[in-house]
Amino acid sequence: MKNYKIIRIVLLSILFACTATISSAQSIIGSWKKTDEMLVKENGETKNTYKTMLKNMPCFATIVYSVLAGGKMDETAKDCAAPVQKLVGDLKNARWKVTGNKLIIDVADKNALVKHAVYQIDFNGHNEMIWTFIYADNPGTPNVTRAKKMQTTYVRIGS
Repeated sequence: MKNYKIIRIVLLSILFACTATISSAQSIIGSWKKTDEMLVKENGETKNTYKTMLKNMPCFATIVYSVLAGGKMDETAKDCAAPVQKLVGDLKNARWKVTGNKLIIDVADKNALVKHAVYQIDFNGHNEMIWTFIYADNPGTPNVTRAKKMQTTYVRIGS
């Protein structure tokens, strides 16, 4: 009888631990704003490309990236001028999936510079997501800056 109680306590503890792990799992689904983007070149030099973008086009700070269920994506740039809004809409043709800590994005648009991209994805808590694009893992991607990787940080909005 005593062994039965011990086994029951152990099983309940395992069940609780599994439930806690599942419920705290991070989700890419939601609305996000970019807050940072660092480019690391092959020679180790780093450059904050997000600050450069904001200096040239401040409206980039208001762009909302939406990752939707079913593998769809969208982005809106309502505060940007019409030519920028047209550029920003490219994600409507994109499809995403997460496998382990890899985010894979495929774009069906024939004019897209990058049609297939693989990112390492990490979370800091529930509200911050970091995508790391490693150029060596993405052959055929234009790399005029001779970059090794680009790390982009997003913050969840609206929840």
